Amino acid sequence: MATMTEKLILFDFDGVIADSFEVFFREFTAACSEMGFDRLNSKDAFLNLFEGNLLFNVIKIGFPPWKLRELFNRFQPRIAKANDSVSAFDGIREMLHHLSAKYPVYIISSNLTEAVQRFLLREGIDNIRDILGADVETSKVKKIKRVWKKHPKAIAYYIGDTSGDVYEGKEAGAITIAVTWGWHEVERLTKAKPHHLVHTPEELQHILLSETTD
Repeated sequence: MATMTEKLILFDFDGVIADSFEVFFREFTAACSEMGFDRLNSKDAFLNLFEGNLLFNVIKIGFPPWKLRELFNRFQPRIAKANDSVSAFDGIREMLHHLSAKYPVYIISSNLTEAVQRFLLREGIDNIRDILGADVETSKVKKIKRVWKKHPKAIAYYIGDTSGDVYEGKEAGAITIAVTWGWHEVERLTKAKPHHLVHTPEELQHILLSETTD
């Protein structure tokens, strides 16, 4: 049986903590369009990118890999400004407060580290150990493993809202929890077979505060 102090809690940001789909979709597709890449012309096409690693799937549908740096440079100021209008989902602030009082809590995101930092400050969310955004490393698998090395005796949980989050969390060896209030619908999440599927922040908190890892 694992004790409470042996858990490492790793959160995705967009769609789990931040209600940011419309903003992220608008700014990412706009940055792509500015570069003449118009294949993300629907929300469904955009959401398909998150059935795996975002940047890998962008390349897979035809975006030139040598232009990723330019895309990042165009997207960065857009999302940094747009995130100022994004709010946390109901119940998230309280849940993070309770969890961070007992466990080390990190954010592993495809968003930008600075943008997430500004969001947390504005929302009054503190006690997050660190944020690893896309500017730190694009692979969530590598970021999960990097943080896990700091807590080698812990059992890691990765909480996400897309099937890609589930796949990357599993690949990293973490226990995966998929939330249904984010970007991917229940059907996509179920196909990814997360270890847990939760519908409210309260349900998520209950799982993470329990003493076992079952």
